[in-house]
Order: sequence, then structure tokens, then C-alpha cells
Amino acid sequence: MDTRFSRRTDLTLKVVLKIAKDTGQQVDLVDGNSFEVDIFDVSSTGLGLISKHFLPKGLIVDLDMDGKLFGLSEVMSLKAEICYCNFVQTSLYKCGIRFVDIPEKYTTALANFVSANERRRDPRVKLSDDSEN
Repeated sequence: MDTRFSRRTDLTLKVVLKIAKDTGQQVDLVDGNSFEVDIFDVSSTGLGLISKHFLPKGLIVDLDMDGKLFGLSEVMSLKAEICYCNFVQTSLYKCGIRFVDIPEKYTTALANFVSANERRRDPRVKLSDDSEN
């Protein structure tokens, strides 16, 4: 059973990740605080990515993604938080990130993209909500 918060779909895309400077975080990488990552899946609330650097949980990052893939005419400038970063092999980490303060039109564009391309075809089962008890 998939218990993820949001529906997602596979995606292969390269984007530049930048460690956000406006948060007061102190993370310095050997080759600078801006580098390319590979996106492997997307949802309306976050991304799965492959990084050549370990990124600590809670780190705030900036991403610029071409909005054309999602039906937008502009570059999507996104702020996100690292939720996990797991070692895969030397210089390769699998990370999950959650968007922070994402504009509604980006959420809608991403949700529409995922809905049209979601890898799951079976209906989702809604887990019970504590507020209903």
C-alpha cells in the first residue's frame, strides 16, 4: 500500500539546485553551493532527486524548473526543504524534498501534470483521517 501524501509520477529532468542563502544556513560544498541534480519523480508537494552531494534533512534549497513541461510559460522558481537524503553509492544520494510556500498556480500545474501522467492506475484507498473519529 502506498501511503505517500501526494500522488506522483516518474519524470526525468535535470535542474540546478542552489542552497538558499536567505535562510542563514551554513552548508559549504567543495564545488560551490549550486549544482545540477536529476529529478526522478514529481508530485504537487515535492520532488524525488538524485544528488552527488549529501544534503542534510531540513536544508532549504532553491530550484528553477522550466514551466513548459507543466503547461506554464515561465520558469518555476521553487523553494524546498530536504526531507531525507539516503546514500546510494559513492557520490550518489537519493533525496526527497517538500516544496515550501509554493504559489497556487504551480501547485495546480504540477497536480494536473501528475494526474495526466501518474504511474499508478489502480484507484487510491483513502486512509482514515483522525479528525473523522
